[in-house]
Amino acid sequence: MQQRGEIPTALKAMVPVSVRDEDGADELGNRISFVFVELPCDEPDPVRRLERVKLAMDERKEGGEPEAAQRMLDAIAYAPRTVQRAVSRAAASARAFNLVVSNIPGPPVPLYMLGCRLEEVYPVVPLADEHAVSIGLTTVDDQAFFGVYADRESLPDADELATAIAECVDELR
Repeated sequence: MQQRGEIPTALKAMVPVSVRDEDGADELGNRISFVFVELPCDEPDPVRRLERVKLAMDERKEGGEPEAAQRMLDAIAYAPRTVQRAVSRAAASARAFNLVVSNIPGPPVPLYMLGCRLEEVYPVVPLADEHAVSIGLTTVDDQAFFGVYADRESLPDADELATAIAECVDELR
């Protein structure tokens, strides 16, 4: 925002959250719900930014928001298709959130294929309709990799966003 000459403002992120309980740890597939969390892009202090996001996520998880959202999604599965589509459009609306931010944890050990060590891996988080960008974070062998997936027309300078994310991580460190 600053590089574009804009005043930084908070953004609302839709964050996928696992709702799989410990009893289902051996099951295949994902059990994913979501929460909405404010990203305090207008907070100049990097430590306070991180603390605010962590506190917001902790509050939502402890308050049962992911499970409540999952129950709502499960209930909508029994509604007529027209209702399902209307609810889906409203939930994925650009009015509901600005971007998706997802953490995809990987193994804490190196990965190999045909004897070659995986050096880098960048996640792709699908774009929601009418959204310009999504951000993914994955970890492998104690390294973190950010993937920025953007609509070229809406966000032609997505490479600058990726650079800004790296700078923010360095600033936080």
